[in-house]
Amino acid sequence: MLNALLLIAVGLWLGAMVFFASVVAPTVFGTLEPQIAGHMIRRVFPRYYLFGLICLSVASLSSLFAPGASSWMTVACLLMLAATWYARQVLMPQVNAARDAMLARNEAHSPEFDRLHKRSVQLNTTEMAVCLLLLYALAE
Repeated sequence: MLNALLLIAVGLWLGAMVFFASVVAPTVFGTLEPQIAGHMIRRVFPRYYLFGLICLSVASLSSLFAPGASSWMTVACLLMLAATWYARQVLMPQVNAARDAMLARNEAHSPEFDRLHKRSVQLNTTEMAVCLLLLYALAE
């Protein structure tokens, strides 16, 4: 039961990340004006990260007691939980502030926004890879 719960929680978070990156973000930014798209994504991100925090909390707890889980899986889940918390509570407000400053200056790009956005993408990509690794290990 706990092995299945761990598998489901990790799979749900991976699915959410892939869906957001491959469907939601390109559709929103490809359809709406950049400023409106940014506002919409800003409304989605808190819920996106909250979903990740829930999935990764369940995964972390499940991995502690699941007979098929090893200690590296628990560490991986806890690290992803910490990274998602950081992205939601620290990085997202910084990205929003950098974007607001960029728009206030009527700039299309800003080095600060680009740097923070890149960090966000790198965190998500790393979490996707860790989820894939966990799913592979759990499937064995």
